[in-house]
Amino acid sequence: MTHPHIAIAADWSRALREITDSLYGEIKPKEVGELRDALTSLVWAEGCPRAASFFSDTQAPRYRRQLIAAAPDRAYTMLLIAWPPGYVTPLHDHAGLWGIELVLDGALQVEEYFSDGDAEQPALQPHRSLMLGSGDAAVFIDPAYVHRCRNLSAQQPALSLHVYGGELDRYQSFVEVSDNLYRIAQQQAMLDAVSI
Repeated sequence: MTHPHIAIAADWSRALREITDSLYGEIKPKEVGELRDALTSLVWAEGCPRAASFFSDTQAPRYRRQLIAAAPDRAYTMLLIAWPPGYVTPLHDHAGLWGIELVLDGALQVEEYFSDGDAEQPALQPHRSLMLGSGDAAVFIDPAYVHRCRNLSAQQPALSLHVYGGELDRYQSFVEVSDNLYRIAQQQAMLDAVSI
């Protein structure tokens, strides 16, 4: 079964490349915030992708990840993630990478935690819960960062742009086994489409 990928408008793609062309080498924490600010301007730019364009009328909607840009050395990668109505991720980390998760269309809730780093049965300390609409972003730099994301709408899909400080091809998910103690499961991050 084939799934549609988002065709990205040429003007929007060009604006994205103008922002990313200045990226090289290690990106410092201050620069992550500056990158978020630059990317936020794309939310209202002509041709910004919308959630509905990612879903086919003939197939059941499902969570989808599409790679849209990457540094030649994979020092950063950018993905579009499509969220079916009501979709919730498990608690998960980002393999120690920094990240920006910018809502392009719809609304997401992001529940943030920090792990104590125990490799066997980590404890997760709740940090905060963010409600993100179009143009809002969650930014993380700390390798101990863990979160769960949810599409807040039960009827409408959502779409977000994710930028990671490397290639997020594996991660850990966390399943609670007792009061604030979790079991770790190693996961593979799969791409549904590549358009770079």
